[in-house]
Amino acid sequence: MTKKLLLKNGFIVDGQKNSEIKKGSIIIENEIIQDVIFEDKINQDNYEVIDIEGNYICPGFIDVHSHSDLTIIAYPEAESAISQGVTTVISGNCGFSVCPTNNTISSILTEAKSYGIEDIQWRTVGEYLNFLEKTEIAVNHAYLVGHGQIRAEVVGYSNTKLDYEKLQQMKFEVEKALDEGAIGLSLGLIYIPGRFSDLEELVELAKVVKKKERVVTNHMRSESSALLEAIQESIDISRLSGVNFQISHLKAAGSGRGKALQACEKIREAIDSGINIAADQYPYNASNTGLSQVLPPQYLEGSIEEIIKKISEDPEMVAEEIEKYPHTPWDKIIISEAYNPKLSKYLGMSISEIARDMKLSEARTVIELMRIEEYDLGAIYFLMDQEEVDYIAKQDFVMVASDSAVRNCDTPAFPHPRTFGSFVKFISYYVKERKDISLSDAVFKMTYFPALKFGIKNRGAIKKGFFADLVVFNYKEIEDRATYSNPKSLAKGIVNVFVNGKKAFENGTVICKNGKVLRDFD
Repeated sequence: MTKKLLLKNGFIVDGQKNSEIKKGSIIIENEIIQDVIFEDKINQDNYEVIDIEGNYICPGFIDVHSHSDLTIIAYPEAESAISQGVTTVISGNCGFSVCPTNNTISSILTEAKSYGIEDIQWRTVGEYLNFLEKTEIAVNHAYLVGHGQIRAEVVGYSNTKLDYEKLQQMKFEVEKALDEGAIGLSLGLIYIPGRFSDLEELVELAKVVKKKERVVTNHMRSESSALLEAIQESIDISRLSGVNFQISHLKAAGSGRGKALQACEKIREAIDSGINIAADQYPYNASNTGLSQVLPPQYLEGSIEEIIKKISEDPEMVAEEIEKYPHTPWDKIIISEAYNPKLSKYLGMSISEIARDMKLSEARTVIELMRIEEYDLGAIYFLMDQEEVDYIAKQDFVMVASDSAVRNCDTPAFPHPRTFGSFVKFISYYVKERKDISLSDAVFKMTYFPALKFGIKNRGAIKKGFFADLVVFNYKEIEDRATYSNPKSLAKGIVNVFVNGKKAFENGTVICKNGKVLRDFD
């Protein structure tokens, strides 16, 4: 007979907003929290006892914005996530997903091979989730179906307005994905092909999501010069469809600097008027996306293979066009990911530094990097003012996310530090250092708030009957250690992490892969 597990003498932060932190004990049987006890004396007979005296315990963190679609297969230990207390990740964000796939299989396979995955054993969302269920993973995984992926399947990557038949086909594909277990629909309106969608298309698809009572997330058309207009579009989609809506990685970047206050006021007014909208954010002043985003719009139509072909035909002319187009200063763009061994020496270097090594102009360097890689490269862009990042973080409608992909420390990539640090940094910086947010409210932003928003049942709080996804941490020692120069560094202060009732992380090591594929959101 398996003994119940007793975690005793911990300071319990239960995940709920404004909750009182009290010393107590938690009883776990199988996967479930059986009881939460705030008494000094407990009969410890028939329990396996773990004394966490002096440490804090809270629900496992939920990363609502992850791009772990393929990396969860390549790195099932999910070391970057679980080491900072994340027990659930939601992938398929920004309109990108790896299913459904048929017409786009070559692009998905190209990306998969970059992670050492030689074959794609799925075509539909249901088949993908079934595949994951056969894979031992360390954290729970939920999946958004990508609007851009579905649009590419239906009409390709061209600038096409959907006719009635194609729109009905897209609606069918969205509903099918939701029925097969997708947690919602993600939009990536700054990317190809999502940027070709109009409001009518987006509202019609959102109505499908509303019918299923799921969520729509949005990487908006602009996070810079047209930030406020992009927020208004998000509000309009939610208002006209009634759907539960999430703005992804809210920021005021580049030429949008100075607009954070207005952006937050706009969202607050929408919430006050009854619009069901919220946002997430990573606590850093640099973003991470494809290097292709420095290309002028005329080169961004088509698949990534088609884009590379276009920029390679007349590189001098394209370089001139790149220089004319507004972009982040070259010394503020750092290459974070490239899979061609010829480019490995450039990981962690700025475009300016690489240009000097290649003896090319910066614009020509961008073209050459993409040509050698034969795919898009990951790049870090220093775009935001820290004061505005801090302002957004304090808003009560903003939760925490990594906007990253799970990795292990042995990954060849040079990832953004948010990959290994986002959740611990939120506590160490905003709670301990700045004292802007209480520990209870910070934990709420990372646990029960996202669980409620995304419809993740019986997780995100320390409650009787909830799944035992738990983090034990030393509050005095908790600190993020991932930096831009040394991003693959585990956080300090995370003592233990439990996933579905089993101890999964201890002493800096993943010791158990007990994650589940989450697909029941009705």
